[in-house]
Amino acid sequence: MATTFDLVVRNASGSVQALEISAADANAATARATGDGLQVLACKSRAGTAGRSHDAIRSKTGGLDIANFSFELSALMAAGLSIVDSLRTLATKEKSAPAREALLDIVKGINEGLPLSAAMERRSGRYPPLLVATISASEQTGDLSTALRRYAEHQQTIKSLRDNVVGAAVYPILLLTVGCVVILFLMTVVVPKFAVLIESTRHELPWTSQLLMSWGRFAARNAWEISVAAIAVFIFLGAGARHMLRTGAKAGWVESIPYIGPSMRQFRHAQLYRTTGMLVKGGIASPRALQLGATLLGDNDRKSLGHAIQLIHEGRSLSSALQIAQLADPVASSMLAVAERTGALADVLERIAEFHESRLQRSVELSSRLFEPILMIFIGLLVGAIVVLMYLPIFDLASSLQ
Repeated sequence: MATTFDLVVRNASGSVQALEISAADANAATARATGDGLQVLACKSRAGTAGRSHDAIRSKTGGLDIANFSFELSALMAAGLSIVDSLRTLATKEKSAPAREALLDIVKGINEGLPLSAAMERRSGRYPPLLVATISASEQTGDLSTALRRYAEHQQTIKSLRDNVVGAAVYPILLLTVGCVVILFLMTVVVPKFAVLIESTRHELPWTSQLLMSWGRFAARNAWEISVAAIAVFIFLGAGARHMLRTGAKAGWVESIPYIGPSMRQFRHAQLYRTTGMLVKGGIASPRALQLGATLLGDNDRKSLGHAIQLIHEGRSLSSALQIAQLADPVASSMLAVAERTGALADVLERIAEFHESRLQRSVELSSRLFEPILMIFIGLLVGAIVVLMYLPIFDLASSLQ
């Protein structure tokens, strides 16, 4: 299956440009570009840099992939191009007119004397605050290319973790959906036909079969209403799931769901620590970095983080403030306390994020191995019980005839 790769290359005349190549892997894409006489400066899979968290941002930038934009801009600047030339190069390769206009709008702001962060920030809500803050901090240190690459890698890591969690949930959801469809078919189509057949024999039935046949007669009389109700329930559940994915399921009631809530909370904490570590490494103070990462948390944790930031401003250490706000477990608190003594806060924050991510992945793998067979057994028993209750009257009738 072909994947689209974004390449930054230098041609024979020495000019740098961005290309899109569809290939089986990165090596094949690089080989194709090299075969055309181009020097490959950078190669990145588009699938690896797209992030669900930027769907709303992409709509405001005309479909511009923010993470991919950061990677390509970093590569062009590392190759020696100025910010303006790099943005113009990216604008020429954009097929979408709104995305091209968004890039040219940044160029216009820079030509008016604004720094890159201010040129992006003047269009409120168009670009992620994390990206703008990262660029703003790097403009003070003069390390813009590295900061942009770090941001792109950060988005790729977050997306990879999210894909692992979602991928582990796909099979159980598919299995549950198929099982519900089979049960719905049995209860609305097969059971009513059996109810009519068995009722004509006027044979006395066990109470369980009588209950099932009563449902069959009810379903036969109200077939259309039941079908419409079933479709409405599926649409409602699908819309609810889609809304949860889009909003990140940050409502407080989601965290109260057994197992799902704690897992989602741990995932958000991993995002917070990794994002904070990236921002701190870029030169942003830890309270400001935590404030920028607050949007990644749920409603309850966001309030707790606000309290922790207030404690930091009052003079508390980062480790104690996060521990009081219940945003750091004993392991994270100990690591943060060490980081405060050594000064390696950014590295420690990333290690804490890796610790949370590895623990989350192990939890997801273990739960999927346990949940899938349990779900299969439950659906199998339910379908089998329906079939047995349908055939019990037939077995009784055959015995009476003998």
